[in-house]
Amino acid sequence: MSRDKHSDGVAQRARRSRSTFRPGSGFTLVELACVCAVIGIILATVAPAIGTRILQARAGAETATLQAMAAAVQATFESADLEGTNVAAVAGAIPAGVDPTAFSTSLDPAYVPGTTNAFDWFAKVSRQMGFAPQPGVAPTAALQPQVAAILANPDGNTRMMLIGPAAEAGQQRFLILSLMAPPGQLAIPALPNPSNPQDPADLALFNDIWNTNWAAPAAQLPATWTAALTPAQARAWLGAPSGSGRLWQLCVQRIVCPKFTMTINDTHPTDNCYVYYNINGTTAGGAAAVPANSGVVSIPGVLGGRLIQAYRGTAPPPAGLLFSQFILRDNCEITVQD
Repeated sequence: MSRDKHSDGVAQRARRSRSTFRPGSGFTLVELACVCAVIGIILATVAPAIGTRILQARAGAETATLQAMAAAVQATFESADLEGTNVAAVAGAIPAGVDPTAFSTSLDPAYVPGTTNAFDWFAKVSRQMGFAPQPGVAPTAALQPQVAAILANPDGNTRMMLIGPAAEAGQQRFLILSLMAPPGQLAIPALPNPSNPQDPADLALFNDIWNTNWAAPAAQLPATWTAALTPAQARAWLGAPSGSGRLWQLCVQRIVCPKFTMTINDTHPTDNCYVYYNINGTTAGGAAAVPANSGVVSIPGVLGGRLIQAYRGTAPPPAGLLFSQFILRDNCEITVQD
């Protein structure tokens, strides 16, 4: 009798167990659809923020790269090889027969120069970084990968370098630009006069880029940009209608080469003073002959990093005797005394 009751209890427990784990106890299709909808809403909410953070991280990495390039550019300012290395080899500050540095003639991020010249800005930076660019060969990844790595950013857009006003007192400014956006998403105004970087319209564009804080959350497009871009292109930069600006996707690196004043004080009764101040090896660029016992003569606007050579006499050897030679890093005075 007790054995039968035990068997009945076991059977009842087995039936209860089977009923607890019946196949029909899972989520219904309606419940699954609701869960998927909630997940989709969450993803739709956070995906733009995640995407923006990824882009910001890429822009931050590009900014660090441009800072390294700027350090290389500044190092070239003390190079005596004006045509091959010195980026500050600009018109009016180089010897006759030396080509000035060639800066970007297009602000189209898709534009790639068809060839490499020894005096191109990216060729000079490439040499400064220890590479050997090949003049006459296109700066592409297939033909010159090391040069292409300097010229192109990780998004495949061309980096650009511009020169500021040459007549500016106290400094010569340069800009390196790099657009961190897929092709076609954001437009940069064209240079008004690609053949003349000192055209007032080009300089207005340069100054607007220089004076804009592109990384600021509330940054607005400068006047030259809003005038040159279509309304749709401007809205893309400003993030309209969402209001989420994208100016931070243009990485801007500012570089300054200082200008100094040389003062020559010749109080010697008979010795003249002859000074070279824009040198390419032994070739004179700018020079000044100061007559004997003429007192103080000032030469303003000499670019920092230039090799200065001062001679007693009216010319270099054999007519003159070198008595001072140095790299210009500050305002200086050269004295000739009895």
